[in-house]
Amino acid sequence: MTVKMLAAKRFRETALLFDGESPFSTNKVTGYSLNVPIIGTCLPSVVCADRCYFARGPSTWNASLRKQHRLLNSLRDDPMQLGTRVAHWAKKLKLTFVRWNGGGDLVQEHIPCIAQAASLMPTIPQWVVSRKASIASKIVPMPNVYVQFSVDNSSMGRLNEMKELVVNDLQWFHSYQCDKGEVPEPDVAPVIYRDNYKLNGEKAGANDCPLNVYEEIDGVCEKCRRCFNGEAVRRVQGCRPSLRSRDELLPLFKTLGDGP
Repeated sequence: MTVKMLAAKRFRETALLFDGESPFSTNKVTGYSLNVPIIGTCLPSVVCADRCYFARGPSTWNASLRKQHRLLNSLRDDPMQLGTRVAHWAKKLKLTFVRWNGGGDLVQEHIPCIAQAASLMPTIPQWVVSRKASIASKIVPMPNVYVQFSVDNSSMGRLNEMKELVVNDLQWFHSYQCDKGEVPEPDVAPVIYRDNYKLNGEKAGANDCPLNVYEEIDGVCEKCRRCFNGEAVRRVQGCRPSLRSRDELLPLFKTLGDGP
């Protein structure tokens, strides 16, 4: 299934999270994550819409979609209360980090919700992933909050926007999603995701996500922690193309097959 096909389902759920229901969903890579629907929250780039892992598989089943919508509805209804619930369940599940947007993207209500959750569990990192600079740049800076801004070869301009909009000491970095057949420059981002997490015979670089390397991806984020321990933020300084436009960036890439 693609993002376009998922949008055609016209799925609708008006309920809030049930009393006593965990806001978290299981996630093979991160263990648990907070997932909202793609449709209605995401502004996907061309590459993202085509390669999105969350637009296929169990996350597109009706039961999963209903849970995603209940979480989003609860977020919009009372973001502070949801932040409190997230903190409660993170402690109950003994999580060592919280992944926001395992699927879907930020909405305005995430800003107070994340701040509330982070304040109630100051020793637990909050890993926030987004492609929306207008909201990601407004996340409240806190010692345990890390923002990952995701780009690809069709959306490098968004990185320029994020750079301009962040005017405080927010801890953030950018990651890079490869298109089909694309071989990235090793310093394009502090975290690089290959298409389908496959190296396709290429040698892994220092900035490759470990997901690109290991055959068994269960629990990899728990072991690595680069995205939410400050390491990816520190590596930004060594990434050359962070302010380049798409037209300037594309010649830097080699491709396998047709490429982007």
